[in-house]
Amino acid sequence: MYDLFSDFFDGFDIFMQPVTVKEEKKCPVCGHTYSDFRRTGKIGCSECYNVFRPQIAATLRQVQPSVTHTGKIPSKSGSELRLKREYESLKQKLAAAVKEEDYETAAKLHKQIREIENEVKKS
Repeated sequence: MYDLFSDFFDGFDIFMQPVTVKEEKKCPVCGHTYSDFRRTGKIGCSECYNVFRPQIAATLRQVQPSVTHTGKIPSKSGSELRLKREYESLKQKLAAAVKEEDYETAAKLHKQIREIENEVKKS
């Protein structure tokens, strides 16, 4: 005799298997997970930054344009820091201009870098 339900229940044996839950990566120091960070917006400890660096960086890129903290520059004593940041920015632009073989821009950037270096030597 043909069992009417035999074909119907053939595919259900997969649901009878025990469910294996993938263990989420935890910080070895504090035990927090990336889900904890997503839920609370807070990191458990300093080691969490190393353990979850790729996920945190991806999350920060969604919220802000850069993952590097630049902070504020003090108005009174910040001129030296401003010069340093401008110097580093010009060096990066110079390297990019040379790589792209844009020598006219590279020459202008080089001149600006020399001006900053001379200004630092004077102070």
